Amino acid sequence: MTERRLPIQTATSALAPVKDLARKSSLELMSQPGLSRMVGLLADNEFPAPVVQTAIRWYIRHYNVDTSEMEHPPEHYKSFDAFFTRKLREGVHVIDESPTVAVSPVDGRVLNFGRISDGRIDQIKGRSYRVEELLDSADEAARFAKGHYVTIYLSPRDYHRIHCPVSGRITGFRYVAGRLYPVNQLGVQNVDKLFAVNERLISYIESDLGGFAVAKVGATNVGKITASYHEITTNVGRRTSYDEVFRRKVAINKGDELGQFHMGSTVVLLTERAELRPIDLTENQYLRVGETLFNYQTD
Repeated sequence: MTERRLPIQTATSALAPVKDLARKSSLELMSQPGLSRMVGLLADNEFPAPVVQTAIRWYIRHYNVDTSEMEHPPEHYKSFDAFFTRKLREGVHVIDESPTVAVSPVDGRVLNFGRISDGRIDQIKGRSYRVEELLDSADEAARFAKGHYVTIYLSPRDYHRIHCPVSGRITGFRYVAGRLYPVNQLGVQNVDKLFAVNERLISYIESDLGGFAVAKVGATNVGKITASYHEITTNVGRRTSYDEVFRRKVAINKGDELGQFHMGSTVVLLTERAELRPIDLTENQYLRVGETLFNYQTD
């Protein structure tokens, strides 16, 4: 009896639905906030020094972390989370102090940028989501309808503190409950409206350059975001979104710290004024905190 084999192309096509189902199932599992909370408890724990240092050294080697920029040597940190949220040496970040410029709030790579069009933001080519969905507010979305956006992804090797893009006043924040899908290429390419379905913390800032929304998006593994101007902490089991408008606005200078990612993630920065435009950005461009991001242009 002659053995009959399917052509390679046909066999691969037949497996495609199975692979797609497996990918979606794994994404759904990873997106459970409770799973990330368990990882967060481990990262926060001050295990015996040899255990913590083994984990930190592995991470540094695996992700090629630049230890020369760190404020302290690796052995200084008593928990993995303390290492992950590390500060950098003074002088590593140089802040563009020009009054007409807004700067990058994080170290990371540009996923996309552009003018907000019909109330939508691109995720990747062929996928987009509404500003209203990102901000969880129709009123706030209307305020940013004529502005610009930039999405910046922080890789595991990057510095994970978030800084203010302008000098001004923090007027409040909104916490949005959600999932914790990965925000790497797997998540970006396979999860619709990824940055509008993941848990997020949005800081609102008013300045001489107009209003800004700094949307800090959580991700798989820990998923926790903290603010430097308030006690709010995400991924602690809340199921209800809420916002807080400050009676006394919090003064903040360009380059001052806004918060921290405890593993992850991504920042989506929105500008209110159409005249504040991105400067010579390219997709996949690497940015550092303090580098020029937007410039006020009236022509």
